[in-house]
Amino acid sequence: MSNTDLEKIALFRFSLIAPLVNDTYHTFSKEEYYRKMASKDHRLPDGTLLRPASTTLKKWYLKYMKMGIDGLMPKVRKDVGRSRVINHQAVKKIDEIKEKFPYITGTILYLKLIEEGYIKANQVSLASIHRYLRNNNLNRSQISPVERKAFEMEFANDCWQADTSKGPLITIDKRKTQTFLISILDDASRLIVHSQFFLRDNAVNLQEALKKAILKHGIPRKLFVDNGSPYKNDQLNLICASLGITLIHARPYSSQSKGKIERSFRTLKDGYLNSVDWNLFESLEHLNSQFNKYLTDNYTNKIHSAINDTPKNRYLQDTDRIKYKTEVEIDNCFLHRVTRKVMSDATISLNKIYFEVPQKYIRQRINLRYSPLDLSQAYIFDMQNKLVDTIYPLKKIDNSKIKRKNTIDYSKMNGADEIV
Repeated sequence: MSNTDLEKIALFRFSLIAPLVNDTYHTFSKEEYYRKMASKDHRLPDGTLLRPASTTLKKWYLKYMKMGIDGLMPKVRKDVGRSRVINHQAVKKIDEIKEKFPYITGTILYLKLIEEGYIKANQVSLASIHRYLRNNNLNRSQISPVERKAFEMEFANDCWQADTSKGPLITIDKRKTQTFLISILDDASRLIVHSQFFLRDNAVNLQEALKKAILKHGIPRKLFVDNGSPYKNDQLNLICASLGITLIHARPYSSQSKGKIERSFRTLKDGYLNSVDWNLFESLEHLNSQFNKYLTDNYTNKIHSAINDTPKNRYLQDTDRIKYKTEVEIDNCFLHRVTRKVMSDATISLNKIYFEVPQKYIRQRINLRYSPLDLSQAYIFDMQNKLVDTIYPLKKIDNSKIKRKNTIDYSKMNGADEIV
């Protein structure tokens, strides 16, 4: 319900109690006025008829006297715009689809959600999908054009843009496998600071690409991304905050705002992806090796029409302004942060791998940091963010061979000196 609708209802309610407020009613008492008005039908702003109870009219009057016209505004549900029928995963999928295809119809969207297993037809109706789209201003008729102005950052690393595009199908272990290209572009120079094919479009792979870009080209001031799950999560927020990067998300359902990175994908597809025999590649490593060669020979060192220079030359003009961190500092910033409760056997679980924890932490909640790409160890930090322990994956067989410390002092038992 829009603010205009709320205001119309508030004015309707006021019209029924106005004689009481202005002291112009013609009954013997206010109670009689309530009863008189409650005996009639009154037309709401949407045309429907309402016969309010006398107690409701009294409540409206008292609210107005206490709070003014704001007291007559209907209360909006805290979960307004959120469906009670559509589950959270389906809602996220709807947002992702509408991000890529803002003018997709509700019917096609509904069928797509059923086909991909996000909802069941016997549990969620088409009307529920249409209602969700309408309540969140996602209908095609509700998506209004946004004023846009062409922009360009003044210096290299002022802003990077990152996005994902579907890559080719390649044969791995005799099976056709979908690849995904995650690419990061410097806005001012149009330099692709890192671009890599992965087998999954997820947060961990995006973070790996970002880390490699930073190791090569320093730290950007801003990172401009879309609203997909790889780009909108707590871990990425923490990583960017640790590095001093301002994370900016594009306006929802507005792919045009990412024009430069989208244009770079088109250039890569026209110049390389659409002219290669993908049957020649038998591994992801081989694909990325050949793709990097193309980037160096045919993109990084070629004149870019928008800047009238090569991306590499334009980027190098601002090297004095670029900020760097050591590899160790960058590694620490990219560690994931989680909290775990230590079980009674002195273990915790990270990504389905059990780690052994010092006995002193049993039944305590501990702060952990770890690399999702290297689970050979993890780190315990205290409340002051200081490293206090390093932990390793559990090795049950090795533990079975360790002689336990005897915690019983037999010298203090009765008859300790006797021969048994």
